[in-house]
Amino acid sequence: MSKVAVASTDGIAINEHFGRAEEFWIYESNEGGAYQFIERRKKTLEESEGDHATTVQLLADVEVVLVNKIGPGAEKELRREGIIALSVSGTIDKALSAYAKRGKFIKNNALLGTIKGCQASGGLGCSNRCK
Repeated sequence: MSKVAVASTDGIAINEHFGRAEEFWIYESNEGGAYQFIERRKKTLEESEGDHATTVQLLADVEVVLVNKIGPGAEKELRREGIIALSVSGTIDKALSAYAKRGKFIKNNALLGTIKGCQASGGLGCSNRCK
């Protein structure tokens, strides 16, 4: 089982930039492709006005963060805490199903620094960070 945080405004789509997200939807996923919703974590006013470190603290117990976009500074802070950031778009359902099935592969390759030739945040469908 992996804990996954998703930056979403509606619980349907991954539609938030990491730095602007006011809440994260937390799920548990397993390698068989199943996942379940656990909770929503909202940033406090102080956390919303703070730096990325406060958001990283909010997500300290998750293994992966699925966001629409993320900057290199925030990604580096997450990485220092052992959290993988993946830039993806689309529905939470599709992303979590894909992650649940390929999570072990993604985590192993992210630790090596690449996923199919992309930066670690390239993720499930490689973002524009691919070279």
